[in-house]
Amino acid sequence: MESTVEEAVHRAQAGDRQAFGLLITRFERAALAVAYAVLLDADLAGDAAQEGFLRGWQRLGELREPSRFGSWLCEIVRNLAHDARRRGKRERRARAEVSLASLPAGGGPVSNLEQKETGERLGQALAALDEASRTALVLRYYEGLSSKRIGELLGTSSAAVDMRLTRARQILRARLAE
Repeated sequence: MESTVEEAVHRAQAGDRQAFGLLITRFERAALAVAYAVLLDADLAGDAAQEGFLRGWQRLGELREPSRFGSWLCEIVRNLAHDARRRGKRERRARAEVSLASLPAGGGPVSNLEQKETGERLGQALAALDEASRTALVLRYYEGLSSKRIGELLGTSSAAVDMRLTRARQILRARLAE
């Protein structure tokens, strides 16, 4: 897939909008995950990812290593997410929210309440993690990426990703057990 990414980058650098569309399709979920890990707000994360792709298109000529497009884009998105958080365009939620619509259908009001409480506890536990650990967790468990792929996107080794994931799982387990 990397050669395909490189080819798409070269074509996009030559002005091919369809090639850039392929790059958007390939990296959209990772960009959203990185932004969400910083902002803990799905709407703001979507805005940051969208702005990241726009900036990526505008600055594509500056990218010297097409094979690093994913990590380059994620860094742009991460910086934009940090900017959005600092600016405080909208009040950031104190914890991550889990949409009830994304939870499996329950067996009535009691089940829905239990699911909501579990989602809130998980959101609070995720919010307590450092950004790098939260990003690694989101990319692993929501996007299903391997440690190697996460490392490529975040500019670190797969061993460092595995260590972060192990520590993050321990922290989550302890917080959720409280």
